[in-house]
Amino acid sequence: MLAAQIVPETKPVYLLCSNEPLLLRDWLDEARSLLRQAGFDEISSYSSDTSFNWEELLNQRNMMSLFSDKSCSIISINSGKPGQLGSKAIQSICSDPPEDKVFIFVVPALDRQSKNSAWAKAVKSVGVVVELAPVYDNQLADWIIQRARLKSLTIDRQSALFLAERTEGNLLAADQELEKLSIRFSGEAAVDYETIESSVAQSARYSHFLLVDACLLGKRARALKILKSLRAEGYATAQLNWAFHASLDQLDRLKQAQQRGTLNEKLWQQLRIWRNKQSLFQAALQRLSAAQIERLLQSCATLDRLGKGQQDSEFPDQDWSQIESLIVTFTATK
Repeated sequence: MLAAQIVPETKPVYLLCSNEPLLLRDWLDEARSLLRQAGFDEISSYSSDTSFNWEELLNQRNMMSLFSDKSCSIISINSGKPGQLGSKAIQSICSDPPEDKVFIFVVPALDRQSKNSAWAKAVKSVGVVVELAPVYDNQLADWIIQRARLKSLTIDRQSALFLAERTEGNLLAADQELEKLSIRFSGEAAVDYETIESSVAQSARYSHFLLVDACLLGKRARALKILKSLRAEGYATAQLNWAFHASLDQLDRLKQAQQRGTLNEKLWQQLRIWRNKQSLFQAALQRLSAAQIERLLQSCATLDRLGKGQQDSEFPDQDWSQIESLIVTFTATK
């Protein structure tokens, strides 16, 4: 389902499900734009970490907005499980949905248990469940070609296959490579494979991939060195935050499975973690506790709020300091 279907008949509650950060970002960006066009001038985003106040969310349902007659709340549930308090809050909202308010709950792809949960059924009864289909390996090259066209960039299939292999199925990474190529080759009718291969090789000295890899391995000095280089190259903190959040979300789900004794090859495949990357995640699983991973996800949420202006910066470049702090925690040992 496209976000365009959020109007003209806006539902009070949406449950947005996907394991792909880029697909979630695109859908939410389009939804925000369409909602603003429909008069929803106040749109707030939250992350349901361990300190999230579900009672406050319920209070918002009944409060009059100070800034707009219509408002929207986007709540990211990174674990996919709202917990007992969250489940009750979602069911309460669905039992008496307010007028001129929209709630969008964002979760990873739903498993069978979650689909049959009372809170998910409550959303379905009054709202819409949006499940964004993943882009499978055999679809990735075509997806890259189509994505390139959206950026006014024309590439051939060999180039698309090269980028698919280069980014290892990571849609966000593939999109970022295409963005850099579109900026460099703006206005050109088509870009051949040799040019793309050379361009990607030139920009590959340091990247957010290497930064996350260093953190997974616990190599703090290398991670901080890469961060310094990326900052000098003009990387945006939002771009780095997406890379951290995507990997930490994968790590969190792996940790939960490890604690349940259900960590198996099928889960690695579902999380799209290739064999050459599994050893990195295994190293982080041995080094980091579930509580440490949760704190890292909370740091990503804080960074996201800073980037969106939803949290005031206490000092200049607080976003970069937040990333440095995240790296220190990420590379910590028990």
